[in-house]
Amino acid sequence: MVIVLYCITAAYSAITATYKPQSSLIFKLGPDIQTPLTPAGKFGSDKLVAHIGTLSISFEPADQFRRPYLDTSGFSRPYYFRGIFNTWKGGVQNTEFYIYAYTSLSSTPFALWLEDGSEALAGYSESVLSPSPFVVDFFFVSHHDAQYYQVGESYQMVSGSLGTFQVTRLIVPPDNGTRTTEKVPVAHPANLSPNGPIPIIGDSTDVVVPPSIPYGGTTPPPPPPPEHYLLSIAEVVSFPIDAAYGSNRVNIAKCQLTLQNVQGNNKKKVYIKFSSTSYTDRFRLHLTDPPGVYVIPYSLYFLGEEVVSGQDILWAQLSDGLNEQPISVGNIDSTTAEMAPSGEYKDVITVEVRPYH
Repeated sequence: MVIVLYCITAAYSAITATYKPQSSLIFKLGPDIQTPLTPAGKFGSDKLVAHIGTLSISFEPADQFRRPYLDTSGFSRPYYFRGIFNTWKGGVQNTEFYIYAYTSLSSTPFALWLEDGSEALAGYSESVLSPSPFVVDFFFVSHHDAQYYQVGESYQMVSGSLGTFQVTRLIVPPDNGTRTTEKVPVAHPANLSPNGPIPIIGDSTDVVVPPSIPYGGTTPPPPPPPEHYLLSIAEVVSFPIDAAYGSNRVNIAKCQLTLQNVQGNNKKKVYIKFSSTSYTDRFRLHLTDPPGVYVIPYSLYFLGEEVVSGQDILWAQLSDGLNEQPISVGNIDSTTAEMAPSGEYKDVITVEVRPYH
């Protein structure tokens, strides 16, 4: 006799994206650039850098999120900024800058060529991306050594143009057939159309020239990055009923909880709850074919203890990144099981997690 036991969690299929341009731009030395995503030190001391904005895309594993692109319009290079440059005889000169990106999946910043009309943000692999959200910071980065720029001066963009972008993703059909792309709507603080072009600078969808950008000055520290507790149920398997007789236990799934940006030991614990859809405090397996009223009681175990349906369990001593614990079943009465009609049995369990604090 084989039993199939399913565990489910809440699923959200919609992919959501937001773009937040910087309300004001400021040039800093590379090592001083820091955002909630980009840690300090990612740019060298020979670079002058300004943070332009941040794109964030959230998704669920079921979304099969692959290969995000920026589809661009209205960008042209070279990007020249005019201001004091203390070499080549000094004085006011035009010097070249590039647009760079740093993502939640990259180890170093990389240049973008947005005038090409399409730019892959996570390479060209067809692998499904994880974890969510996928975040991208955009920057201006100097071509020349930062030592030649004058602190306290401002630099005006005098060549090149900054346009708009839309986000698309790669779609791989279940039969591994023809690849297509699908637009990802992007929300903007100015309430622009999420399905329309999004400006990389400011609120206008027209091609714009950024204001003069100062080098130096003070900006408020970036806000702390959002905390994420990401739950998934993996490696769900069927099992023979006699493997869970009496005191025997058999692992039927693995609970995976990923912590992102969770600071403080008091926050590194959660309440987790397993709920039966049919009974308030017990778990029972149900004959599936033909459907009937015959049930086989069983016990569910997590963290080594028996689970009461609908009751919170404290899962403590979590660490940053991935945490895993087996889910097991047992305590099946052999007499009850052997008297049951032959067939496939299953139960449906809902798993919920909420932060301890």
